Amino acid sequence: MLSIIHRHVIVPLRDFIYPPVCFTCKTLLSEDVTRVCARCWNSFTRIDSRHPTWNEIQQKFETERIVEGILSSFLFEKDGKLQEVIHHLKYSGMKSLGVRLGEELGKRIVLDERFADADFLVPVPLHKLKQRERGYNQSEYICRGISHVSGIAIADSFVIRAKYTQSQTQLNVSERRENVGEAFRVLPAAVPRIGGKTFILVDDVVTTGSTIDACAREFLASGARRVLAASVALAQ
Repeated sequence: MLSIIHRHVIVPLRDFIYPPVCFTCKTLLSEDVTRVCARCWNSFTRIDSRHPTWNEIQQKFETERIVEGILSSFLFEKDGKLQEVIHHLKYSGMKSLGVRLGEELGKRIVLDERFADADFLVPVPLHKLKQRERGYNQSEYICRGISHVSGIAIADSFVIRAKYTQSQTQLNVSERRENVGEAFRVLPAAVPRIGGKTFILVDDVVTTGSTIDACAREFLASGARRVLAASVALAQ
């Protein structure tokens, strides 16, 4: 009953008072689903393995021999519309944006047999203080979108971020690696479920891959067979 009232009374009244508009271009939307219009979604720069940024990160992972491969949907461009969308996802509580971005990523995952056969999706965890401040982990909602498309299960209680780390934004490659060193810890209760399994670590944006690499090391140390990475975007 409450859901019917919400759908047929509260939502129409809210949209009458505050018409739903696209967050990025302010175009009036016919449906308040993700708050981003089709034109803006289609304007995001798509990326694939032929792009230099993708190749650079893939080569780094190949050199480290920890993460076996990466998939991503878009190129993260400073001051671009995608940056604005990810900002709303992380800081404005717009969790549906994460699901939508995850669905886009999921479409790529099901077409790549290395990824489609994975056992679990793992959202890269936030430290408990940061998650308490934000109220949620945006990567969990990206995983929900991926899982909806791919059917791969989500494992959000296998690993924790044990060390509070400063933002990676202003750090160089070596500083990033040191910043996230020993930041993650696999929970003892999860170890029996990790052995021999393949995991996809999921984050919103990957820049150098240092965070993914640090998390992946913990899974391999706990007996994982393979670790892959997936992100909404790759940053130059």
